[in-house]
Amino acid sequence: MRSTYLFALLLLLFFVTSTTANGQAPPEYVMKVTVGNPEAQWHFGWTPFVIFKHEVENRSKGRIQVDLFAEKFGNSSLEMIDMIRNNIVQGRDFADGHFATIYPPIQVLSIPYLFAEREIAWKVLDGPFGDKLIADMAKKTGLRPLFWLENGGFRHFSNNKRAVHSPEDMKGLRFRTMESPLHLQIVKNLGAQGIPIGWSHVYDAIAEGIVDGQENSLGTFMIPHLEKIQKYIVLDGHIYATYTFLINEQWYQSLPPDLQLILRQTRPIVSAANRGLSVVSEYNAFEYLRSQGIDIYKPTTQEYMQFRQQTRQSATSWLNENIGSHWVKEVLEATEEAEKELGFQE
Repeated sequence: MRSTYLFALLLLLFFVTSTTANGQAPPEYVMKVTVGNPEAQWHFGWTPFVIFKHEVENRSKGRIQVDLFAEKFGNSSLEMIDMIRNNIVQGRDFADGHFATIYPPIQVLSIPYLFAEREIAWKVLDGPFGDKLIADMAKKTGLRPLFWLENGGFRHFSNNKRAVHSPEDMKGLRFRTMESPLHLQIVKNLGAQGIPIGWSHVYDAIAEGIVDGQENSLGTFMIPHLEKIQKYIVLDGHIYATYTFLINEQWYQSLPPDLQLILRQTRPIVSAANRGLSVVSEYNAFEYLRSQGIDIYKPTTQEYMQFRQQTRQSATSWLNENIGSHWVKEVLEATEEAEKELGFQE
């Protein structure tokens, strides 16, 4: 917690000095935004927020100033959520699993093997179902997902023990997961053990043998260079890696309607940048990892169905019982409709 307060103090100091140093009248609103990924040009986890800053400041003609910070203090996701709730910062990027315990319905997006292709996920998240999740979460938690992004593509399992071709190969392995009960359930149903560990500690946890592996998109896998300590990846794509930008709902509602609209209007621009860079990142990561001798395996259709059958029913039953069958029904219906619209079903 000490690092959290230090981070908040430095944010405040930066804000005060930068406002007085330039000699200009302060903007009507200041939006302090932290990003969990390091500054990296043309990265799906940083560049879209640079674009967000540019768009908001230009569209509002300086009425909103966005102060962007790359987080460097290793705070936990829950600590950062508290900082948003307390309005110390107004926004921060999160993977969906990071706030599953705070807003359980978000876990319907983690139904295993829900989206066959990423464009189906985009259609669902940008449509009525995604908007309903936003409104419900803002009302119930005081945290508003401003828009849905992509966290590098689909999540895959990696480990340093053995190649995984089917669920049978998962037995006995220990995997780092996010703080999501459903993610833990999925790993358990595959015969492995899930251990929640903060993202900043994943590399050390693997290196020290606390876990054998983790599950993430290839682009995210590359951020801490896990190829140095992981030998095997199975491209099972068990979950589409959803990423969002959470903001303080009370601060958002304090804005006049025209400025609220400007924030919402950035969605297609920022999401397009994020998703395009995510696709490029996934391709580059795959080519690089293969060149480094990492064993990357794509399951056959039969093996893929084994993964799906061993997890899907249990996950939907758990969700029906713990968050409500209406959420499960609605996301499945939205997915089916998107598949039809995009030509994945005749």
